[in-house]
Order: sequence, then structure tokens, then C-alpha cells
Amino acid sequence: MKKAVLTLTIFSALVALAHAGTEQYSGKEMKQVAPLPPACPTWTGFYAGAFGGYTFAPTDINLNLGGGWLNGGSSDPFDKNFIEPASPRDLDTNGAELGGLLGYNYQFNKWVVGLEGAGGYLWQRDSDNTGIFTVPTTDNTYSVASSFKTHYLVTVGPRIGYAFCKWLPYITGGLAVGDIDFEQGITQHNLFFHERGSVTDTQVGWMIGGGLEYAFTDHWHARLHYQYVDLGCADFNSVGTAPFQAYIGNHEACLREHNVTAAIIFKF
Repeated sequence: MKKAVLTLTIFSALVALAHAGTEQYSGKEMKQVAPLPPACPTWTGFYAGAFGGYTFAPTDINLNLGGGWLNGGSSDPFDKNFIEPASPRDLDTNGAELGGLLGYNYQFNKWVVGLEGAGGYLWQRDSDNTGIFTVPTTDNTYSVASSFKTHYLVTVGPRIGYAFCKWLPYITGGLAVGDIDFEQGITQHNLFFHERGSVTDTQVGWMIGGGLEYAFTDHWHARLHYQYVDLGCADFNSVGTAPFQAYIGNHEACLREHNVTAAIIFKF
């Protein structure tokens, strides 16, 4: 009888253990839900932003003297041939840029096309003074002073990109508008003679560039942007002081910019 009770007790324990094991390893607790892939933002919509950066702008300077410099006297051609190469051939008008932008994008599949306008204020300026130099052949002494500034840049153009979820590399090109403020003068120090002038002009040119934009959220974006800008050339003619009005010159400045900027953008 005792053996039967003991056997029954062991059998009951084994059944309970087997039943508990079945519940413990039923597999229900092991199921895990796979994480959803990150949601990709839509690039379609209007956007606005602010940007800042730096502009590298080598400015080509050309001085061509004529009139009396060619035939005003026996010494004048020698002076011309020394003054022209002594004057600066370029000015490094590098400086900071700060501005804003406004645009619209439309996305179809992964392609993104849009139109953007941007405007910025530029701190680009440089000047040069040769100091007094002597023309060896004639012993005449001269100096050439040059100054260049540009204050603003406006660009408008389409852009096209290919979206990799939150990343958008793109290219752009279009219209560029900026100003050229250029002044140059020649002074002869052993004779009271000056020849100088200036030009302040709005230039219409072109730009091309590209960048990489990242969407932190559906609304907030950031980007890095490069732009090459060609605003062409502005020039003016100068006339010598009386009684040397026959001495004339043409002065030209050509502006090309390499702009690197970073922007914070809000998409509506």
C-alpha cells in the first residue's frame, strides 16, 4: 500500500512538472515584434531658411593705358609699359556671407525637383597700393592705388536631387545678381598729375553648384552647399587732370566667387 501511494505521488509530481514545462516553453513569450524601418520624410513643400558661410573671390584687375600714354611725349611709352605691369593683376576679395533662402520642392518617387531663391550680404573687399616706384628709363615716380568691394549676391535657379530617405544630394544652376564697386587711380609724384576713376554697377551673371541636405524631422533640415558664381566684368575710363586730359585709361574688374555655406531650413 505504501509503495502504491509513493508511486502515485511521484507520478502526480511528474505530470505537474510536465504540465508546467509545457506552459513555460509554449513559445508565446518568445515572440518579438520586428522594429519598423525609420519613416522617410516627404520632400514636397515650401521651405525657408537662413545660411552663413565664406566666399573665396579672386578678382581679376586689368589696366590698359592709351592716348597720351602712347604718344604724349618721348618718355610716355616707357612709363606706360612700366605702370601697367606694376598695377595689381588680382585682388583677394574673400569674406563672410550671411543671408536667407526660400524655395519649393516636389517629390516623385525618389526624385526631387524644385526652385530656390537666395540672397546674402557679403563682406568681400580688398585694396592694394603699389607704393611709390620709379620708372628706370625716365626717372618718373608713380603709385597705383586700387580698391574693390562687393556687398550682396542674389541667386535664383532650379535644383534637382535624388532622395535617400533622409538624405538629399542635389545640383543647381541659374541666375546670379551682385554688385561691383571698383576704384583705381594713378598718381605721378614728380609732377602734379592724377588719373583716377571708379565704377559701381549691378552685374547679372550665372551660378552653378550643389549640396547635401539632411532631414532631422519632417520640418527641420540642415544642409551644406557649394556654389560657383561668375558675375562678369565692370569697367570705367579715366582721364588725366588738366592739362593732361589726353592721357586716358581703361580699368576693368572681373568677379568670380566660390561660395561655401551651411543652412538651417524649415519645411512647411
